[in-house]
Amino acid sequence: MPQTFVTASAVRWVGDDPFPGVVEVELADADGRTWTFIDKAPVFDADNALGPASHYPVELNLACTVVEHHDDRVVISTAEWGIETVEQQSTFTVRRDQLR
Repeated sequence: MPQTFVTASAVRWVGDDPFPGVVEVELADADGRTWTFIDKAPVFDADNALGPASHYPVELNLACTVVEHHDDRVVISTAEWGIETVEQQSTFTVRRDQLR
């Protein structure tokens, strides 16, 4: 199965501690709700493009698993990658055009 990603945005550098630094990422769902993730930068960025000197926002692709399809909406999960929001949410309904 090909790797699936959902578009999201890194919106700010939170801090340098713990190493290698923490970033805040936002995901807008199909209903317009914005979900916030805060974790170490490499969780969201394998290319080391996120850092304290980056110009935010930075669009990125967040790894996900497609759980269900509903016309133009798709239910996804980020749990497989250990990625969850500050509210401990890892399942989201997004628009199909948000997937890569």
